[in-house]
Amino acid sequence: MKYSVILFVDSSLIGGIESHLIAMSKLLERYNIMSSVLFYQDHNNRELYKRLENANITFGFAGGNLKSLNEILKMFPRSALLHTHGYKASIMGKLVCRWQNRPCISTYHAGEAGTGKVYFYNKLDKLLSYFSLNFAVSSKLTEELYNAELLENFIPVNESTKVLGLKNNDQLNVGFVGRLSHEKGPDIFIETAKRFNTPNLKFHMFGDGPMVNELDLSAVNYHGQCEQQQIWQQLDVLVICSRAEGLPMVALEAMAHGVLVIASPVGQLPQIIKHLSNGLMMTESTSDALHKQLNNVLMLSADQRSYMLGNAQILVQQRFSGEQQFKQLDRVYSSSLLASLPSF
Repeated sequence: MKYSVILFVDSSLIGGIESHLIAMSKLLERYNIMSSVLFYQDHNNRELYKRLENANITFGFAGGNLKSLNEILKMFPRSALLHTHGYKASIMGKLVCRWQNRPCISTYHAGEAGTGKVYFYNKLDKLLSYFSLNFAVSSKLTEELYNAELLENFIPVNESTKVLGLKNNDQLNVGFVGRLSHEKGPDIFIETAKRFNTPNLKFHMFGDGPMVNELDLSAVNYHGQCEQQQIWQQLDVLVICSRAEGLPMVALEAMAHGVLVIASPVGQLPQIIKHLSNGLMMTESTSDALHKQLNNVLMLSADQRSYMLGNAQILVQQRFSGEQQFKQLDRVYSSSLLASLPSF
């Protein structure tokens, strides 16, 4: 059944959700499905808008309220499906779709509960999952929702990847890539960087967020927001020291680009990263656990690193290239559209 997709989001930064939207748009395009990105409001997120333009992805803006979203959706045919991402877009999208008797699909990305208003909105969003068909990026999240199934993240797989073939005495560039917020653990990364006094490791941090003014960025090479391709060219090791996660896009991107991953045991990461087979797994989200795994990296031979990177790239190509994910999306999109059509 023919349909198009409106990817609805409220976004002020560039992070995992935004990378997911770009990957999803390109995946739908690969299968000749029309899609566009609709922002709940314009946050002047110029870097993200530039990335969408460079990827030839159509996008537009609602007025930041339910009335404007309602009017915009009325302009689309019923075959245009609303697929929400993030708690604010999810709540608003469900409400408007209920008013219009239109199907709503939601992807739940966040692994963290949050605090204050964020905690309240996340809780409300999960309760409202009863009114939509839902995907979640981790098994744990599916258990907290109605009508939910696991949809693993995916990325466009590039055949040209580098191989980490460094000698034990060469310098390794270790990076944190993501939102500078408590659940992502940037403080853990910086605390660990301070504990190393060796020329063998050079620490880099990429990203922005609410903790940017609280962190001692002098302990690392801070780059702010950068294009993904620029990041992977500079790194040998990616650290994911999150306190809560789903399945971070950045892990898949690193693995596809020949960057060794050290990850904390949260969300879907333990199902992806197999210790000393395709990456390294911390025992907990602490500086001590990260310190131990960085020392383990320093002791790996070039052959061991190449073996792990090869396994990581094969895993991404076989499981996270989008083929299986599109089959899931197409099944849910088609069934939601069919269920919403009037019966005669």
